This record gives sequence, C-alpha cells and structure tokens, in this order.
Amino acid sequence: MLRLIKTAFVLFAMLLIVSATEVNAQETKGTVYTLQECINTALKNNSSLRNAGYSYDAAKMDVLSSFKGILPSLSVSAGRGEYETGPAEYLSNEPVGLDEDGNVIYELRTRKTELTTRKSTTAGFNLDQTIFDGGIWWNQIRKARVEQKSSKYNFESQRNNTILLVQSSYFDLIKQIKMLEVYDLAVQRSKAQLDRTSKMFELGAVAKVDMFRAKVNLGNDRINFLKQKNTVEQSRKNLNLAMGRDPFTPLEVKIEVQREETLPDIKEMVKTAYEHQPLIKKDELDIRSSELSAALAKGLNFPRLSAYVSYNRFHENSVKVFSDFGQNYSTQYGIRLSFNIFNGFSDYANVQKAEIGRKAAMETYEEYKRTLKASVHQYYADYMSTLDIIKINQENLEAAKEEMRLEEERYMVGAGTALEVREAQVNLTRAEETLIAAQFTASLILAQLDNQLGLTYQKIK
Repeated sequence: MLRLIKTAFVLFAMLLIVSATEVNAQETKGTVYTLQECINTALKNNSSLRNAGYSYDAAKMDVLSSFKGILPSLSVSAGRGEYETGPAEYLSNEPVGLDEDGNVIYELRTRKTELTTRKSTTAGFNLDQTIFDGGIWWNQIRKARVEQKSSKYNFESQRNNTILLVQSSYFDLIKQIKMLEVYDLAVQRSKAQLDRTSKMFELGAVAKVDMFRAKVNLGNDRINFLKQKNTVEQSRKNLNLAMGRDPFTPLEVKIEVQREETLPDIKEMVKTAYEHQPLIKKDELDIRSSELSAALAKGLNFPRLSAYVSYNRFHENSVKVFSDFGQNYSTQYGIRLSFNIFNGFSDYANVQKAEIGRKAAMETYEEYKRTLKASVHQYYADYMSTLDIIKINQENLEAAKEEMRLEEERYMVGAGTALEVREAQVNLTRAEETLIAAQFTASLILAQLDNQLGLTYQKIK
C-alpha cells in the first residue's frame, strides 16, 4: 500500500513538471506582434513619451496659475494668544498730597507690580486686487497659453520619435531574423558540401585537404550563425525596451516589410514638412513666447495700481470676536500706487535679456527649417537610390545562385576546385545579406522620412 502511494505521488509530481514546462514553453514563445501592435504598446508604456505627457499636463496647470495676476488675492486669519508680564519693581514719581496752592506733590517711591496675564483673540481678512500693472498679468496669461501649445507640439514630436524608435527596432529585429535564416542556409550549404567532399574523398576523386577545408568552412559558418543568434536576441531586447517593457519579455514579431515605389514631389514634401512637423510649430511658438517675455520685462517700467481692503476683529474673549460685529473691529481700505524708479539696472538688464532670447529663438527656428529641408532632400535621395539598389541586388542574387549551381556541378565532375565552390558560397551568402539589408534600409528610410514630414502618427492611426 505504501509503495502504491509513493508511485502515485511520483506520477503526480511528474505531471506537474510537464504542465509547468508546457506553460513555460507557451510563455517563451510569446505573442506574435505586428508592427501596429508594437507601436500601440509603446504609446502606452514608453517612459520618454510619458514624461513628455507629464510636461504637457504641467503646462496646463501653468495656464491656470497665470490668472493669479488678475484675480484678487484673499486671505483670512484667526489667532488666540496670551501676553504675560512678570513681577517687576521700579522707581516712580507718585502723588503724595497737595501743597498750599492745591498743586499735586510728587515723591520718588518704589513701585511693585505682580504677575499679570492678558489673553487676546483676533480674526480678520485681507483682500488685494491689481488694477493696472503695465500689462504684466495679461502677458503672463498669453505666455502660459503659448507655452502650453508649445508643450503640446513637443509631446507630438516625442510621440513621433517613439513610433520611429519602435519602427527602427522592429525592422532591425526582422532584418536580424532574416540574416539568421541566411546564415542557417550557409551552414546547410557548407554541410552539404562537406558531405559531397567526404564521399568524393572516399572514392579518391579529391584530396584529403579538400575535406578538411570543407570542415573549416562549416565551422566558420556555424560561428557566424551563433553570433547572429545573439544579435537577434539583442535586437529583441531593444524592441522590448522601445515598447516600454522588460527587455527579457518573450516576444515574437510578424515579418512585415513596408515600402512604397513612388513618393510625392520633393518640393511638395518640403512644404508638407513645414506644415506638419511639430518641432517647426514648437519653434514658432517659442519665438512668440520670447516676444511675450520681452513684453513682460518692459511691463516693469510702468506703475502698479492696486486696491486693498482689510478687516480685523479683536477681543480678550473669543466669543466677543465672533459676535457683536458692531464693536471690537478695525477696517482699512484704499488704493495703492507704486512705481519703481531705480533698482540697480535690473529692469533694463531683464529687457535686454528678453530681447536676446527672442533673437536666439528666431535663429533656432531658421536653422531648424534649413536643417529640416536638407534632411527631407537627403532621405528622399537615399530612399530612391535604395530602391534601385534593391533591384540590382535582386539581379545579383539570381546570378549568385546560378554561379553556385555551376561551381558545384563543375566540382562534382572534377572541373572545378573546392576554393571556387567556397567562393561561390560566400558570394551567394553576401548577396542574400546585401539584399535583406537593402530591403530593410528602405523601410527604415521611409519611416525616417515620415518622421521628418511630421506624418508618423497620422500614418499609423
């Protein structure tokens, strides 16, 4: 009976291990992600994009805060205190009587006071309202709104960059996977060549050195295959990081190649970039913000006019403070005018700094426009030339396959050498590598071009 129980326990444990292994295998395989799904995940999880969103939210709060200059300032206060005077002794002229004429007679006497305490309760409010401050309050509101829009365009730019990062990582992973397939084919070809060479050596058709050379070639191809496996895993980690996930999260991707054979006219593309690129709009708003900063600095040269009201209540008895409102109070109200005549050239320096900031913002804007135009032209030229390169590489690949077939046939009949077969193998592998690299370079350039045009998010929605 005991042996039966032990056997059942062992079988149950083995069942648990097998089940756990199957579950782990399913998790390791992971979900197959399309490019769109990778992008959607990144838009939810990417930390850089989240931080840009937080900055945009903070800019919204700055707009709300900017209204403090025009809204009244109201404060209320209440307090309860006690004033204590300790025992004291001091000399004092004290009246001691009257003289014949009826005048009071004083003599220097010592006076003593006992410990005394006095309680006090106060309550009140203060209201202050700006009437005129040289336009500072109005420019603060406008500046905050401009900076909110600028922050919005910065968020859109970061969103485009996040999508581009995912696209770049996604295409790189697919490229490395395809490269791994190429190296696997290279291993299979080298293995087949080794088998052929071994059989021919057994028949005395080739020298033993050819067999050893074939073994070396197979070993080198295996090394390249193993290295490429590590490259694939690193690319997989990079894509996970771009998606805002743990780098070791299981991830499988669907093989997608995005390519367009034709593009709009280059002048039209530059125009599109000027109209849709978020950083262009951000720089325009930064110029406006610097202009408002200059206006704010100049506003300090104007007088400030404000109105104020103050109402306070006081009494030793706290009940009296909050009742009998016709007694025990003081009020103060009026209009206050202030004007800064001289503060050590601080106002002048602030105005000049604001003007310098405006000029710097304009220079940044113009420089970025030039850079953007050059980038669009460069990506356009690179993309069109890459399409031509792909066509050439496709022809080269077909030629390399035919070369490989012919060299193997020549070697089998003794008309060719092992070195010539190996050279044909290397040429074929290189042609496959070059074609894959060109195909995914084209996809990446197209994504980079969309990013420069400011159309990245629009195209994936």
